[in-house]
Amino acid sequence: MIKTNYHSHSSFCDGEGRLEEYVEYALSQHMQALGFSGHAPLPFSNAWTMDEEALSLYLGQAQHLKDLYRGRIELYTGLEIDYLDETHNPAHSYYEALDLDYRIGSVHMLPDPENGEFYSVDGPTDEIEHLLNKVYKGSAEKMISAYYSQLQNMVRIGGFDFIGHLDLVKKHNRKMDFFSEKEEWYQSLITGVLDTISVYGRMVEVNTGAIARGYTDEPYPSPWILKMCFERNIPIILNSDAHKPSWVGFGFNEALEIITGAGYSRGMALLQGKWQEVQYG
Repeated sequence: MIKTNYHSHSSFCDGEGRLEEYVEYALSQHMQALGFSGHAPLPFSNAWTMDEEALSLYLGQAQHLKDLYRGRIELYTGLEIDYLDETHNPAHSYYEALDLDYRIGSVHMLPDPENGEFYSVDGPTDEIEHLLNKVYKGSAEKMISAYYSQLQNMVRIGGFDFIGHLDLVKKHNRKMDFFSEKEEWYQSLITGVLDTISVYGRMVEVNTGAIARGYTDEPYPSPWILKMCFERNIPIILNSDAHKPSWVGFGFNEALEIITGAGYSRGMALLQGKWQEVQYG
């Protein structure tokens, strides 16, 4: 099986370790390709994305490593870019000008209309509680509906190669227990989201990052959602969302069991400079 990973975060943003450490670990795992995907700058101060100065250093270091490791492993420079609204999203011309190899489109945050600030749907806990209790008045359904509405807006606008951690809202649900994936309203939301993804032909990643970090026992998206993706012929890509070098490729064997159980035998990979199908299993 061809092994690749295009979702990784170094010390340039909220990960640990230098870019070169990720490359060396990927080589030790016999990876054919590795992508760097630091969190792109946001228009406000925060603790987990790069600022523009760090971005410039990141891009330079990534190019240096591409040259250094040429012929040993395929390296690609990407960014994970947040959809906030129509003015800040992966399709913005700012990112087009960077000449990236690929872009991940993700939704991490929702706004509070009263103060204009954004709060994360995947932690820390106090930010989730602010959204759930203050902005959405205790309604998990309304908060999660807003998340998936943002995700669908991002899908329609485009500007990315694949969707990051589709059902990120479940990250802290094991601890906080604020909704059930079996509820009809939730499954209806997922159906609508996947139908939109299918219409626009977007790729969805299978992401093992929350398993590595101890938040969940299964990847994003949940196995039942992955089966729905297969039914709609939505292409997938396997990633580990590594925040440490040793998490590159974490949980891939277990994820492949879920992937094949959902019906998939092939996925997508960026190889030789283009997206192409590869065999799983």
